[in-house]
Amino acid sequence: MNKVLLIGTGEVGSHIMEFLVRDPKCPELVVCDINEEDGRKKVHNALRGAAVHRLYPEVTFKRLDVTNVHETADLLNREQPDVIINCAVLQTWHTIRKLPKEIYEKLSAASLGAWLPCQLALVYHLMLAVRQSSVSPHVINTALSDLVNPALGKLGLAPTIGIGNVDVIEPSVKLSVAETLHVPADAVTIYLVIHHQWWVYPREAGYQKAPHYMKIMVHDQDVTSQFDTEQLLWDAIKQYPEGTAFTTVSASSTIKNMFALLQPAKWFTHSPSPQGLPGGYPVYLSREGAEPVLPEGLTLEEAVQINEASAKLDGIDHISEDGTIYYSDYTHQILKEMLHFDHASFRPEDSLQLAKEMMSSYQKLAARYPS
Repeated sequence: MNKVLLIGTGEVGSHIMEFLVRDPKCPELVVCDINEEDGRKKVHNALRGAAVHRLYPEVTFKRLDVTNVHETADLLNREQPDVIINCAVLQTWHTIRKLPKEIYEKLSAASLGAWLPCQLALVYHLMLAVRQSSVSPHVINTALSDLVNPALGKLGLAPTIGIGNVDVIEPSVKLSVAETLHVPADAVTIYLVIHHQWWVYPREAGYQKAPHYMKIMVHDQDVTSQFDTEQLLWDAIKQYPEGTAFTTVSASSTIKNMFALLQPAKWFTHSPSPQGLPGGYPVYLSREGAEPVLPEGLTLEEAVQINEASAKLDGIDHISEDGTIYYSDYTHQILKEMLHFDHASFRPEDSLQLAKEMMSSYQKLAARYPS
């Protein structure tokens, strides 16, 4: 039986666990979290939900502080997972929504890339542990993979693939096209190169429209010209409810990627950051790993340029070859003004320290606006 290590039992991690244990094909699961009491209770809840369906998967819990690289590497050596799913972050993306509307909108305009230290710190340490260990599992990173994975890629630490984002947008676009043209959804093939920036642009305050590439095929016929692709994207994304309900789809994206990475045959799908590339792409996934698969007429260089341009609008101007991450000027200025967080650039190895500074600064801001 395949073994999967799931790190982090927050919102997405809990959805993944609850969905998986109800699947008769559930692999052996080792669930890890730094909060032992909460993590064990969530495992117990999932197992009892599975038992309702007379399913009794093998699931164990291990307390893990992923910032302890040696401890994590030792766990990997003992458990020998085929796939690791990272759901651990220091601060969730929607935390700032608790602020008053005017303050939230001003801080939101810094974009989600502003919070990259909080999204990057734990998976950076995880990938160090993978490198130090004797195992070579596929790693699925759920934490802002459009930006995190390429930052880690510069250091030779890129996870295998990300989740969500493009893989949340694509199914909604596919269903919209099928409904518009009155064809079965399985007759529609979408090729979508798009960054996380497009997901938040219609949903959060202060974001800008980013470039994208879309090709729409129905029964092997190119029908892209029948659609305004920007409007199609906007409408498809706005079909999702506000808030975090979409994280069930993110969990489904993760599980699909997990099963694909355990199979010998290539699965065609969409996901962020194959091979540490920025943003989202059509990809093949299999136990051999992840590779972008682009339609005729679009080169990989052109696809990367689309996503790099989008990243600038998501707070990250560029990532240098030595791994240094440079904030976009507007992001740096907003963070400096509102949080007194004055860092124009940083390196992944400094992300934990900077994340703690950032979260402390945010808490001081939030304390001025008690709910």
